[in-house]
Amino acid sequence: MPVTHESRGALARARFFLDKAKACAPDDCVDFEAFLEASIVFARAAVHRLKTKYERNPRWQDVWGAWLNQPAIQFFRDERDLILKEAPPKLSQKLFAGFFDSSGSSTPAFIPSSASAFYYFDNPDTPATVTVEAHLASLATLLAEAEQAFKP
Repeated sequence: MPVTHESRGALARARFFLDKAKACAPDDCVDFEAFLEASIVFARAAVHRLKTKYERNPRWQDVWGAWLNQPAIQFFRDERDLILKEAPPKLSQKLFAGFFDSSGSSTPAFIPSSASAFYYFDNPDTPATVTVEAHLASLATLLAEAEQAFKP
């Protein structure tokens, strides 16, 4: 695949790393965490790059002010700041246990198909990758709307 201006964009990189995280096998948790963190960092970079591009525009403060309460903006700002300044993201983990039958042999109750099955942010039923993907979709919409608003 050729490198393009679009493929080098921060949002494209955020999606790239999220796809890498989603593809991690259950025993690749270290890779999963690194890819998820990279996705979050690049998503926040997309906001920084837009700010750099338009912060001198008199309408920038209005756009930024409207964005401050957006869940995607808050999520990527908080998680990225945590990653770069303090610690890994606030992920929770699920554990899966097997059971022993009457013969004494162990049988797993559930065998996850990917590392993403182990991680979540707020709800154990919503994998971390689903949360990040939803926030990325919202962020993409916000960025596209801002680009449109700033067109001459």
